[in-house]
Amino acid sequence: MNITLFGGSFNPPTLGHEIVLEQIFKLKLIPKLDQIWLLPEYRHSFAKNHSLVEARHRLAMIKFLVRPRVKISTTCIDNQLSGNTIDHVTLLKKIYPQHRFSFLMGSDNLKTFDLWPKWQQLLKLMTFYIYPRQGFGFKPLYPNMVPLQHPQQIITNISSTIVREKLKQGQNCDELLPQPVADYIKQKRLFLAGARSCYKESGAV
Repeated sequence: MNITLFGGSFNPPTLGHEIVLEQIFKLKLIPKLDQIWLLPEYRHSFAKNHSLVEARHRLAMIKFLVRPRVKISTTCIDNQLSGNTIDHVTLLKKIYPQHRFSFLMGSDNLKTFDLWPKWQQLLKLMTFYIYPRQGFGFKPLYPNMVPLQHPQQIITNISSTIVREKLKQGQNCDELLPQPVADYIKQKRLFLAGARSCYKESGAV
């Protein structure tokens, strides 16, 4: 099968993530796509790990993004991998040699892509599909990167970082989140000022 990996911390999953998934299938932005696998990270390469809530909470929230042809791969979390995409992809190719993988990321990641460990090797391993994010152009584009564009496309600037900052300040973020995710965050009192992180709670380093 042709599998596109949608990696990230999903800390938390936002309406932006949901819109990207809907648009890709509705507008058929990725050719010959069979499934998208959501690939939540155990650690994050660039974000401070102390900002991550526990993996069990992120997995519970990301389940609300699942729909036909969208699945979750817990490989990174199950194996407590680094936040380096090269490690994730190498393991997935070993586990699923029958699949052909590509990767989906937002245009906001392009400016730091050359900081990803073994980024040049990644580009040789698979195609990178770039979904536009408002305020971030398709620059720089490297070989084997494909910008996803359509005249009817919905583009937002919703990010997990914006959501976390608003929640930390006690602001309502319902308009930025899928409703089940917003309800879960309120129920579990996540991302509040002074909330303990997954690493403090689990003792992981």
